[in-house]
Amino acid sequence: MHPATGQQFSLSLNTNAGQMTAVVTEVGASLRSLRLGAKDLVQGFPENAMPPKRAGVVMAPWSNRIEDGKWVLEGGELQLPINEVSLNNAIHGLLLTQPYKVLAQTASSIRLGATIFPVAGYPFVVSTEVEYSLRNNGLLVMHTAANRSDFHAPFGLGVHPYFKFGETPVGDLTLTSSAKSVFITNERSIPVERKAVAGTEFDLSNGRRIDAGVLDNDYTDLERDNWGMAHTYLLDENGEGLDIWQDGTFKHVQYFTPNNFPTENGEGWAVAVEPCTAGPNAFNTKDDLIWIEPNRVWSGRWGVDLVSNE
Repeated sequence: MHPATGQQFSLSLNTNAGQMTAVVTEVGASLRSLRLGAKDLVQGFPENAMPPKRAGVVMAPWSNRIEDGKWVLEGGELQLPINEVSLNNAIHGLLLTQPYKVLAQTASSIRLGATIFPVAGYPFVVSTEVEYSLRNNGLLVMHTAANRSDFHAPFGLGVHPYFKFGETPVGDLTLTSSAKSVFITNERSIPVERKAVAGTEFDLSNGRRIDAGVLDNDYTDLERDNWGMAHTYLLDENGEGLDIWQDGTFKHVQYFTPNNFPTENGEGWAVAVEPCTAGPNAFNTKDDLIWIEPNRVWSGRWGVDLVSNE
């Protein structure tokens, strides 16, 4: 049987904490598995299944949604394909079901490439690459996008991994972020207001249990460390877990905590931490939208580090 997500690329690295492994898929360049020994660090899925709730995929040339799939370029309205039919939105870009080519591979890393060719609503050629590299303390992911068109191209990129920490029930984990602003959305998941999180139910600065309720919001105004990295922490009651970090090109992070994620034991809580370069509906709002000039290259990186209380 041919896997639903194409070829499966296995990575492995012996680290001080044990063997780190990962599986990346050909279709969507999805991070299907990340493990330290027997401890799962992402919510995986079977190789013969499509990624549930778009688990692990790369989203480009936009993440999140474009309202009605419509946007305006040089005074003319363009119409993107609608792939969130129930809400009449264009969601998560054009590479979700596209196969990537292997550009380079070692035992502990892989670099994949896929080209966005012109379609209705996006008349540009943009070649993209993503490289997954296991490290002693986690995972490094690097992205590039090159505009092969004659005109500057609007571009946004995001990723969609669901994280966990071993056998700890996901609902028991605590999500912490110092992001200062959040986008409030309407019934179609389109942003209608940007507001400060301080003093609201969206404030994650002191940590919030995943099972405290469903989140599906884009956060921005991210605090950064001395190296320009923003951090999201997903920790168990002992203060151990994951640090999901993102560089300065990723100005947003979407938190999605559904309580109906399919697992082998039935539906349950999950937590997607989605570093994104631009805000939702960015082709219309222009919120942090990247414009890549012809023959220019954009690059960005994010990653996952283990957090220990030792």
